Amino acid sequence: MILASLYKIFLGYSALFLCIGFGILFLRRAAGGVVGPEYWGTGFFLNSAGFLCWAATATDRLWLFFTAGEFFHMVGFVIMVGGAYRFTGNTFKRWNMYALSGFASVWAGAMLLMPHYSVASFFLIMALRTVLFVWTGCMILKFTPTHRTAGRRLAGWSLIAWGVYVLLFPFFFQFPSLIHPGFGFLVGFHVLAALGFVVLVVDRMRIRAEESENHVRRLEGFLPICSHCKKIRDDHGIWHPIESYIRDRSDAEFSHGICSECLKAHYPEFNI
Repeated sequence: MILASLYKIFLGYSALFLCIGFGILFLRRAAGGVVGPEYWGTGFFLNSAGFLCWAATATDRLWLFFTAGEFFHMVGFVIMVGGAYRFTGNTFKRWNMYALSGFASVWAGAMLLMPHYSVASFFLIMALRTVLFVWTGCMILKFTPTHRTAGRRLAGWSLIAWGVYVLLFPFFFQFPSLIHPGFGFLVGFHVLAALGFVVLVVDRMRIRAEESENHVRRLEGFLPICSHCKKIRDDHGIWHPIESYIRDRSDAEFSHGICSECLKAHYPEFNI
């Protein structure tokens, strides 16, 4: 009865993450050159494939489909973490490959020992997820801009909460009535992290827009100015009074007066 119920739940989760993956890929197009959404979308597609395999564990090939589903999930998680790593401005280095090789070796060992030491192996696999998610959440909290906190907090703390929760998740199997809510919260943290990724991209786009606006409002480079009347020539060869040129290209406003040297030269009668 539980297997039949989980079969339907896993099929639903597979469809859910498939839709989220497509949504994040569209976010990649909207975000332009932002690195990260392509990794996250791929990760959600792999998670969808993982849940589809887990749904097939209701057949007589339980071990085969469980292993395939776990493989798709873990690879999807690693790819999503890689997207967060690149999004925060880091580049892949040699030590990343060493760390990934060690991580994959521990996971493969846990899977090989699963038929003989199922409880310990399952707990070790969940611990690997915890390390992955908590590390990624801390990285996002540390390396994303602090003046845009919505996406930073949502993504970072959701990943940390997700990591802690998966370590506690095996205990839910001791209570059949808690299995379904347990899976619900597990997927809920997954979706919260996805929403955090989306808000991270929105924050990044807002920061870029503000930087672009500030750049437009800042006068840069060489300004061709007349040595006599002090007019400035624009890119079309038209000469503008210096006041109007600066006013049209910045937030500056002018209030006119007269300096002491000009007062002395042009209005000697007002000189004291």
